[in-house]
Amino acid sequence: MLSTFAGIDYGSKTSGNTVVCHHDGRVIHFYEADKKDADLFIIDWITKCQSAQNRPALTTIFLDAPLSLPAVYQSIAGFSNYHYRQCDVALKAMSPMFLGGLTARAMELKQRLQEKMNVETREVYPKALAQTLLSDHYHKKLTTNEMESLCGMLSKVIPELCLAKYPKTQHQFDALLAWVSGYRFMNQQHFVFGDIQEGIIIV
Repeated sequence: MLSTFAGIDYGSKTSGNTVVCHHDGRVIHFYEADKKDADLFIIDWITKCQSAQNRPALTTIFLDAPLSLPAVYQSIAGFSNYHYRQCDVALKAMSPMFLGGLTARAMELKQRLQEKMNVETREVYPKALAQTLLSDHYHKKLTTNEMESLCGMLSKVIPELCLAKYPKTQHQFDALLAWVSGYRFMNQQHFVFGDIQEGIIIV
């Protein structure tokens, strides 16, 4: 089951900041877009992953990006916020409208993966998970030593968290947090924020 999902820290299209975190059944690896088209990189990586022998197919990715717009744009009764979804308000996350192009790309990627590759995409928010599991130890400018220490804290909660190499960048660490969110979801240990009609975030 560990190899059936991946966590992704999703960056701007050619920044090189997009990172996939995946457990191959033995250890966790990080895969970086390296300033290529991030969306094509994800699709190519999933294609290779699904063609790998001797392990279950990838079925789900847990993506650190908004996968929907506020429900007011769909004229759903009971929603009036043009900037934030209920899940954004609950977790103090950025507005999908402010993120603009990244939100549009994520929504398009979700549809493409579902229709073409039968892979489901679920929205996660690594910062919220860090606040849940790592208390006040997480921040956005972690040193490599801090990341190693936090990985130790996470491994006490998740015994299967076995890394080929420790994260070397913030983006790798956030991809790991996205993976941990996925692990919690797959093992029914997760929290859900938001309204299913509008969009939910898995923590």
